[in-house]
Formats: sequence, structure tokens, C-alpha cells
Amino acid sequence: MNIAPLTISLILSILALLLGGFVWWQNRSLNELKKNFFAGQKAANLEDVILELRERLEIAVAHQQQLEQNLKQLELESGFMIQKTGLIRFNPFKDGGGNFSFCLALLDKHDNGVVITSMYGREQNRIYTKNVREGRGDAQLNEEEQKAIALANSKT
Repeated sequence: MNIAPLTISLILSILALLLGGFVWWQNRSLNELKKNFFAGQKAANLEDVILELRERLEIAVAHQQQLEQNLKQLELESGFMIQKTGLIRFNPFKDGGGNFSFCLALLDKHDNGVVITSMYGREQNRIYTKNVREGRGDAQLNEEEQKAIALANSKT
């Protein structure tokens, strides 16, 4: 009886058994990976999943571009909203009273807006408005109105 072929057969059988175990382990790991990858998915087709993700990405990109356009439009429009305010209280009359009169400057980013002046006296209250363009009044500005505009600009 020849032992060499029997030994070789035994060694090859053990190697085949080890190789089979290794393939079984790899297949089990691959199935576990596939199970985790497609968790919650009805379609088990990887191409369908990729196409769905691509479609979602295209929608997200289009939505982001729309949001960026809206943001640019808001930035343009916000330049014309009131952004600067300056309030000066004063007493216009030397005969007493308190600082109940005021000048309020309301300006946008471009120093356009209005100055509202309220002159309070014991007998009456007068309110004046003057338009402001690029930091200058459309009519002569008094000292308090100029201070209110300067205060509004100093806060930026």
C-alpha cells in the first residue's frame, strides 16, 4: 500500500475544506453587507438605488440654486430697507421745559430715507419730515437733524 497518495489526498481534502470554509465566511460577510446596505429599501437593485439617489441630488441642487437666487435678491432689496437709525432729543425753547422734542433719522444702506422732527411746546406740538438722499436733506437741515443723521451713520 502506498501511503504517499493517501497523505496527499488527505492534505488536499483538508485544504479544500479550509478553502470552502473561507468562501462560506466571505459569502456570509457579503450577504450581511448587502443586507445592511439595502436596509429599508424595497428595491434590491443597486442601479435603481443609484438612479434614485441621483434624482434626489439633482432636485437638491436645483433647490439650492433657487435658494441662492432668493438670497441674492434679498440682499439687493435689503439695501433699501431701514438699516440705520439715529435719535436726538433736545429742548428747542429756552424758556424751560425738558427734552421732549426729538429728531429721528431713518436711513437705508445708501443713506436715503427721512428725518422726522417733533417740536414739542406747552401749547402745541409740530412734526416735520424731510427727505434724505445720500445723507443730505432735500431741504435745509437744522443742527439736531444733522446730528441725528450723523448718529445713524456712526452705528454702522
